[in-house]
Order: sequence, then structure tokens, then C-alpha cells
Amino acid sequence: MIMITKKQGGSVHGVVASCARRAHPHGGFTLVETLVAITIIAIAMTGPFFAVQQALNASRTARDQLIASSLAQEGIEYVRAVRDTNYLSGRSWLAGFDGTAGELSASANCFTADCVVDPAKRTARTTITPLYISESGTNALYNQQQAGMQTPFTRKVRIANVSGRPHEAVVTVTVTWTSRGQTQTVTVRETLNNWL
Repeated sequence: MIMITKKQGGSVHGVVASCARRAHPHGGFTLVETLVAITIIAIAMTGPFFAVQQALNASRTARDQLIASSLAQEGIEYVRAVRDTNYLSGRSWLAGFDGTAGELSASANCFTADCVVDPAKRTARTTITPLYISESGTNALYNQQQAGMQTPFTRKVRIANVSGRPHEAVVTVTVTWTSRGQTQTVTVRETLNNWL
């Protein structure tokens, strides 16, 4: 804005106001000023939106990792529970997981192939299928029964003998899922002992 001053009879009068009125006769903004303001606001808002998106992605990843860790630990705990029940029933300590009948209503040989376990149905089988989640009231239960909604998680159990130690077995549970196009994996291993 140009300021023009004029001296009249010893007094100075600003002509700025009259120039401004002539440049913007209705007192509004020009189209260029409006576009510049919108661009500045858009650039200023992009950073926070990006940060929120990254936080949401990190939250989803953490949630999935927590669920996968819990599902893997549940697989270990189930093998341990079957071992304990076999002990109390006088059966071989890993019956049901070694291809022989035992505590499980359906058994598989988890020593020679990956298998899935379903604590709700008390089964072990070698057909690998995704886990399902069924909601009952306030509880949400994961299962292999294809009841409820299919989840992205797959849980595999593998049992291996420890060389030179016939009363020990290593149980490995692997949970996999796909998140944003990438396969994620959580693996939990534990050594179980035959306490007999």
C-alpha cells in the first residue's frame, strides 16, 4: 500500500484511506489473497492429519501384536493343560498331539506336521484354517469352529522332541496375520516336561 501525504495550509492529510477505498471498493479480499490463505491453511493442517494417521496405524499394529501374542500363549497353555489332564487320566503325557487318542476329541500328530488346536472344541488337527471370533454377550472367544466372524489370524502348533531327553518336548506356537499387505508373525516357544 502506498501512502501519499499532501500538505495543505500547514496540515498533513493522509490519502491512504482514499487509496485503499479505490483499490478495494467493497472492502473485501481479492481472489489471490483468498487462494493464498487457503493454501497456507491446507499446508498447516496436513502435518497434524499425517501424525494422526500414523498414530492410528501404530495403534492397529500394537493391537494386532497383542492379540497374536495372547493367541500364541493360549496355544501353549492348552498343550500344557492337555498334558496335565493326560497325566491325571493315566495316559501318555502328550496323547492327542502325537497321533494317539487322548484327552482330545480329535487328535493329530503335531510332531510331524503343523497343527491347529481348538480349546473350545478340544481338538487338534492338521488342516490349517484362520481363527474365528464369536461374540457371546460381553465375551469374545476365538475358535477354529468357523463360528462367528473370520479373523486375519492363523495359529499353528508344532511339537518337537528334545534330543537325548525323552521327557522333554519343545512346543512352538506361531500366529500369523496380514496387516497393510505385509505378513506379520508372533512365535512363542516353551519346553514342557513329563513330570512322571
